Amino acid sequence: MVTYDKNRIRLFGRILVLATIMVWFYRQDLMSLNIIIVLNFVVKFIINLVARTSLFTKKEADVSVVSFKRKAKIFTFLISIFMAIILLSATAFLSMSDQVGGDLGEYDSPHYFDGKFNNLEPTDVETGSFLGVLMDYMVGNSDRSPGETVPTQPYEKATVPQLEVRLTWFGHSTILLETHDTAILFDPVFGTDNLNPLVFGPAPFDYEHTYKLSQLPEIDYVLISHDHYDHLDMTTVKSLSDSIFLVPLGVDEHLSVWDIPSNQIMAFDWYDEVNMKEGFQVALTPSQHFSGRGLDRDNSLWGSWVVEIENHSIYFSGDSGYSKEFLEINDRYGPFDIAICEAGQYNEAWDEIHMYPEQSVQAAIDLNATTMLPIHNTKYILALHEWDDPLERVYQEGKRTNQHVSTPMIGESFVLGEPMEDNPWWRDVAQNNPWFLKTSAIVGWMLPILLLIGVGMILHERFTHQFEEE
Repeated sequence: MVTYDKNRIRLFGRILVLATIMVWFYRQDLMSLNIIIVLNFVVKFIINLVARTSLFTKKEADVSVVSFKRKAKIFTFLISIFMAIILLSATAFLSMSDQVGGDLGEYDSPHYFDGKFNNLEPTDVETGSFLGVLMDYMVGNSDRSPGETVPTQPYEKATVPQLEVRLTWFGHSTILLETHDTAILFDPVFGTDNLNPLVFGPAPFDYEHTYKLSQLPEIDYVLISHDHYDHLDMTTVKSLSDSIFLVPLGVDEHLSVWDIPSNQIMAFDWYDEVNMKEGFQVALTPSQHFSGRGLDRDNSLWGSWVVEIENHSIYFSGDSGYSKEFLEINDRYGPFDIAICEAGQYNEAWDEIHMYPEQSVQAAIDLNATTMLPIHNTKYILALHEWDDPLERVYQEGKRTNQHVSTPMIGESFVLGEPMEDNPWWRDVAQNNPWFLKTSAIVGWMLPILLLIGVGMILHERFTHQFEEE
């Protein structure tokens, strides 16, 4: 008579069912659920290890058997320790880290009331469901990241002739503007560390070339749009301590904490204008966004920049939702030779503070811009869309509306006003080449069969018992 181990068959059946489900999750881009499954096993393993100790055994009648009640106590204890570590770490960071910046006070500004800065129009920072966004993140697809090294161009120093303006995009919102005697950086963030100062912040994409401040010309001026970490980086700021900083109200307090001399900082309210030198004027213009580096929000101002230099007019949006204020900015300062507009990190849950790509193109049209440069993309995963979706949609919308769009590669310099080659370079980036488990039709057909086999192995004892009775 053939003998077999019923418990071992059930165990193999459970493993087969679990593996089948995890492969199906993988094929459906539900890797977050697979992570939850793995974490579940890790937690169970830790609970079983702790259960071997005498912890929470005082009221147990039989300590040789781990009761459900004791497991629940151990789980609650472990979660409490984990949450305490997270809260203490966050509290220590927010209270002691220089990254958070300065202590912001009240300001004499028509836009500062109710204890904070406000947009020109009532604005909701979050218009969607938090749980809905969380679920979208959990079931997101793998194309949010390029999946391989992003092709870039090396930055090369060059002598800029008089009356010319040279622009270089270094990914996300970092722009270098050069003339024959002036170098300006917008929202400089350099380095390969995670964006958020906490270890779990989003990491930058892998670029073909690395960009460092030491590779650039001496920077005369730094223009900051607002104090979010992806636009204001403490390490970069400290490395630019010899530059003049132009910032919205309140951001100057951060710079002071980071040892930037006060005589090198100029703070602006919306529509403040300064003639920096002959042929170089700057104005801070409104944007529709918010601010904050710690627990407090909107204690510093945010904005966009208008720069007039070498008889060229440049608009830099920073972060902004779409608003009618673009028309007002054009009335005051337009037309523009270029509108450098955010196009990336959008979602319906925050569509009042970030623009969809089509709105970014419309903003350039409202600004009466000769060309538009889409920024705020191709460096971090800060939203749910595919990594190249902003560039492709802006490119297509530019064709549809007859608005010229410039799409240089990261690190590629171009001279404002000179013809640019039509270059949708992101299309040549190879898409992720998934393992055969994800794409194989054979695997797809086998999954339901393997699932049925696994279920059968789990329930085999019931079936064999019924067969023996018959």
